[in-house]
Amino acid sequence: MLSKSNELTRTKQRSSTRLLRGVYGDEGDDSLSAYLLRYPSAVLTLESALSLYGITDEWLTPPFYLSFAIGYRPVNDPNVIQLWDDNKLRLLGVTKKERNGITFLCHDVERLLIELWRREKRIPRETMAKAVFWYRDKANSGELNLPKLREYISKMPKGKIYAERLRREIL
Repeated sequence: MLSKSNELTRTKQRSSTRLLRGVYGDEGDDSLSAYLLRYPSAVLTLESALSLYGITDEWLTPPFYLSFAIGYRPVNDPNVIQLWDDNKLRLLGVTKKERNGITFLCHDVERLLIELWRREKRIPRETMAKAVFWYRDKANSGELNLPKLREYISKMPKGKIYAERLRREIL
């Protein structure tokens, strides 16, 4: 069971393993859960969120893509790829998820598509191709919430470009 250091007594801290600064648990605990507990305001995004939703068949392994508000201090950890965004834009389309008893923030499936387009240069081509095929399949089967996706696009800078990509690549 993962815990923050301020939630543990000194005796329990000594009997637990320090996984990250301020995060204690057992040796076999999930590393993603430890990072999500360490950075509770971060939003899980890009390849990490793709793996979480099962859009790609890669395992959810480090490095993890986490989005932080502009002004958040740099994270000096090779297992975190830190992205900065305006807080209003960053929290657009965020949903709460739970993993190993830890509640964390993650972009929903519709917002994730826009984020993939915004940060396309950070994503390997074959991962992007798998994601586009998955989104196209969900749109054709009616499982993709297109009104919500269009609402997100309308609130984004360069929304017209994303609307055109939606029409051309997904629909």
